[in-house]
Amino acid sequence: MAALKFETDSNGEVCSKNALNMFSKDGEEVELAYVCDCDGQVEVWLNRLLDCMVDSVRKQFTEAVVAYEEKPRDQWLFDFPAQVALCGTQIWWTTEVNIAFARLEEGYENALKDYNKKQIQQLNQLITMLISKLSKGDRQKIMTICTIDVHARDVVAKMILQKVESSQAFMWLSQLRHRWDDNDKNCYANICDAQFKYSYEYLGNTARLVITPLTDRCYITLTQSLHLTMSGAPAGPAGTGKTETTKDLGRALGIMVYVFNCSEQMDYKSIGNIYKGLAQSGAWGCFDEFNRISVEVLSVVAVQVKTIQDAIKDKKKRFNFLGEEISLIPTVGIFITMNPGYAGRAELPENLKALFRPCAMVVPDFELICEIMLVSEGFLDSRLLARKFITLYTLCRELLSKQDHYDWGLRAIKSVLVVAGALKRGDPDRPEDQVRSSNCSSNLLYDLCVDDLILQLTGFL
Repeated sequence: MAALKFETDSNGEVCSKNALNMFSKDGEEVELAYVCDCDGQVEVWLNRLLDCMVDSVRKQFTEAVVAYEEKPRDQWLFDFPAQVALCGTQIWWTTEVNIAFARLEEGYENALKDYNKKQIQQLNQLITMLISKLSKGDRQKIMTICTIDVHARDVVAKMILQKVESSQAFMWLSQLRHRWDDNDKNCYANICDAQFKYSYEYLGNTARLVITPLTDRCYITLTQSLHLTMSGAPAGPAGTGKTETTKDLGRALGIMVYVFNCSEQMDYKSIGNIYKGLAQSGAWGCFDEFNRISVEVLSVVAVQVKTIQDAIKDKKKRFNFLGEEISLIPTVGIFITMNPGYAGRAELPENLKALFRPCAMVVPDFELICEIMLVSEGFLDSRLLARKFITLYTLCRELLSKQDHYDWGLRAIKSVLVVAGALKRGDPDRPEDQVRSSNCSSNLLYDLCVDDLILQLTGFL
């Protein structure tokens, strides 16, 4: 939440401390469920505002889930905030796949195939919308839903290919499945045998990560560690998405994730203060480069983490932390990311290792990421284009000289694809494989010599 809209008089002047609407930093406006009085002591009215925010997001969820069947999806999307629309589509994806499984059991053999056709049709509608004139916020919302929709489509296609016929199959259970409980009017996220209540933190109109098989495996490990009241520790080389995956899982569960860059200067008191704040707010903390902290500090940190984990296990509302009694919200999560094998990195002490569940991250599937990004930028023939684009990039990385200003990694791929999307929207009638800049005769996505590509990259980026 970045700003609030207060009551105004007939002249447009703010006349009271009653908040009516909230804004995210990207400019999205959401009406509060009720007028929130922001007067009095700051710690009192901020808590009041926090409760109002949660109630407002939850109210939007309740309305969105019911309204989904009443109008076409491409119209329904614009009636609700991005976070609600995205999670609403995920709730209905889970529901519709379960309905398809029920029809399979009744003997209707093509239930999943029919649903897959419906998914492809819905996705193509969204891609077509991306090329048309949209506001910046609406475009971001549809791009995010496209990103998640492609994964939903691929999961169903994979289940058809592997002849999965039961909703109890591991391939389906291992997906992050959102469902709406009509009894207590709450959203729950299920994955394997773990269940999490959605936290309704207002996150605004944020982008979501492309979901690859690596992301799925990381989700399972991190959610299982939370389910067992442990903490997660994704480890792997730079650029494999350790921090981003943790942040994305938090977004999927409606939880705020704070990222802290650790350094040798951090002592047990500064880390303890961060843990104190996380425990009282129920938010997640992702501690980057955790093994840069000195071993002497880490052994004390282990005791602090254990104290919080024990309090969650004992279902305590208040507990003693660093000699002070504080409140506890049990959704709190502590995650650490590490780059193994770098100079000056400490090995974690055994008492700390025991509290964290490790998750090995490897280089992600660039082609899949490229394909899904092309879809979210409005390209229909994304699979073929992604293959050609990645082939070109692989050749560049292998054949060109190793100079510092040549970057053929994930960040550079993203930059070029965003430019390609802008060019596509600028000339929507041109064939997709001929997207090009107006001042350049060669194609941007492929069929160009390496020198041409470097000239374009330096020109665009």
